[in-house]
Amino acid sequence: MPFEVTRSGAALQVRVSGPLDAANGQELGESLGVDGSADVVLDLADCGYLSSAGLRVVLELHKQLSKLRRRLIVTNASDVTYRIFETTGFTRMMDISRRAQKISIDGLELMSSGVCGECYRLDAERVVKLYYEGVDAKIAEQEKCLAREALIMGIPTAISFEVVTCGSRTGVVYEMLNAELLSDAIRNDLGQLEHHAKTLVSIARRIHSAKPSSKDIPSIKPRLVASIEQLRGDLLNADVQMLHDKLASVPDAETCVHFDLHTSNIMIKDGESMIIDLGDFSRGSWLFDLGVLYMIYGVPRLGLCERATQIPAAKGVELWQRIEQQYFADKSPEEWKYFHRNRNFLASLRLIYASTFLPSRRPAYLGMLQETLLPAIRDTV
Repeated sequence: MPFEVTRSGAALQVRVSGPLDAANGQELGESLGVDGSADVVLDLADCGYLSSAGLRVVLELHKQLSKLRRRLIVTNASDVTYRIFETTGFTRMMDISRRAQKISIDGLELMSSGVCGECYRLDAERVVKLYYEGVDAKIAEQEKCLAREALIMGIPTAISFEVVTCGSRTGVVYEMLNAELLSDAIRNDLGQLEHHAKTLVSIARRIHSAKPSSKDIPSIKPRLVASIEQLRGDLLNADVQMLHDKLASVPDAETCVHFDLHTSNIMIKDGESMIIDLGDFSRGSWLFDLGVLYMIYGVPRLGLCERATQIPAAKGVELWQRIEQQYFADKSPEEWKYFHRNRNFLASLRLIYASTFLPSRRPAYLGMLQETLLPAIRDTV
């Protein structure tokens, strides 16, 4: 039989071996016996050919499951098969992901390490950003998609290529920029903080003035609602509700937000600044990015400035003061007052969100939240 059907948790796993065409399409439907009790994951890793009849089988299965409020998820599609799905519109109807190329990092140069992963030099023209163990494989595919959308919108960023796997880790291949991190430029010239703040504020405004060009760019608020809800059991219910209420008060906006904006995610190439690490690129208010900047540079007790950028904490505070002054120069007094009143809450959101997909860092992030930010948030309620 060209299909292997197993149950994994709440889903039926279907591995297709060989072509998916008219000859075996009917057998696929019969072998599943879909009754609405589970989602179906269709694994095409060993599917060498997809015909028009095979497409029709996939479409009918999707329709059948949708009526039962279940999902069809297609995984490991080859590049050729994925392009067929994309051209025919299937990728807009259902969850379809490509088969990732396998790589090895043995002998590769480690260029940098961050909170979520590491960056290795693949060759003279390409680097790979590899997420750490335990990070959901879908995060890399999401980053690849969002980096592409940002580039299409004209936001200066690195060109992204394919999603890859290395053992159980996933990552994204990017062009080698041969550029300098803004963090490095600041450490090498701490006397020019006003200039460095201007560079950061300029690219922040570039992002915050852009309007999402695609429905593939998600709204940030629903993800943050889910992240806050996952704190139940770790925080008092009253604190969880307070965070929900604070989030609801943040004005909605149909503009873009990076949500991991800091000097180690900005590169300087030939005098031009470029933004990288677009895995959380979203639609939402600029307030979310100002919260991240305040968290890293404006709250030295958290220790994030030196950890994320290697800039001395005292200089980070000075940098934050210049960022705040420059960014709010063309904002209204009311907008500044709103931010100042809610800055500790806005700073907490990146920690809350990161704790949901970085389980190894969750205890540390919750400690920062409980010991430093939550008491300050309560004081403003």
